[in-house]
Amino acid sequence: MEEKEQFKYLYNQYLHNRCSAEELKQFFTLLNKSGQNQEIIDLMSTTWDQTNALPEEGLIPPFLKPEAKQVKLTAHRNKYYGLQKWIGIAALLFVLTGVYFYHSYITALFNTTAKYQLTSATTERKQLQLADGTKVWLSPNSKLSYPAKFEENERRVTLDGEAFFEVTHDAKHPFIIKSGDVSTTVLGTSFNVTAYTKQHTINVTLVTGKVAVALNDNNNTKRDTIVANQRLIIDKTTSSITKVNYPDAAAFLDKRLGLYDYKGAALQEVTKDLENQYSIIIQLDPDLVNRTFYGNLNMTAPLNETLNKLSTVMETKWKKDGGQYVIIK
Repeated sequence: MEEKEQFKYLYNQYLHNRCSAEELKQFFTLLNKSGQNQEIIDLMSTTWDQTNALPEEGLIPPFLKPEAKQVKLTAHRNKYYGLQKWIGIAALLFVLTGVYFYHSYITALFNTTAKYQLTSATTERKQLQLADGTKVWLSPNSKLSYPAKFEENERRVTLDGEAFFEVTHDAKHPFIIKSGDVSTTVLGTSFNVTAYTKQHTINVTLVTGKVAVALNDNNNTKRDTIVANQRLIIDKTTSSITKVNYPDAAAFLDKRLGLYDYKGAALQEVTKDLENQYSIIIQLDPDLVNRTFYGNLNMTAPLNETLNKLSTVMETKWKKDGGQYVIIK
């Protein structure tokens, strides 16, 4: 194929976001060689502004609420008119091609793949299936950012809050969850991540498979791995990672639906779950800190019902005091 025809083909692929990594490299190489070729500039001038950046379709499952499908972040593309500005663009691409190891930046700059955010309000739970088949159960007061389709050599999402993941196995494309400075990497497994921005700890609890966690702190990366029925506790204030056994990890299969079954859990742990699920602040009587709770709580029920059940079992009382809730003997 002649270079001009090859360039036209690659340019068309590029406009419609169909370039493979190798084709993208060839496109910039040919653009570099073309310099300020008039025919190429005319081609780009007449087609660029006529091409719409359409989002991917058919990747969002039908069981999501309509509003969950509409929160989309799309790249903004400025329109350029006139030959002079196109010469400037060609010159810019020429420079960028010379430093091709910034390829990921260039790709992101021109990438038309839709980006989405799924958020959940207090007591609200949402389920999502990503483009690779991975299933996500989002807990209340949480936010998941993800692409309409995964590209490059990894599958990357961002989580603020709590979610349970069932990751589709793909050894060639690791699945990565970013939560601040913490990255959780898996190939295919089921696990729970609790990573609320306002809390100083992040918990990764593994039900099946194997998970690797990395904490980046001042250019110093700390790593650890866990297997089934283990938990990693990442302390953001001390930049430490602690591994503990967690034999009841399978309970997260129910917790992802809002059903919490406690078998002798410290009352302080229970109230922390209530704070996360209902987005509230609970002040616990110091005499109750070491008390343990046996029973189940439905975190999808109204808050007063959940507090009443907890207080009945624990033989305590609760009240609302200003902007917080207080549990006393």
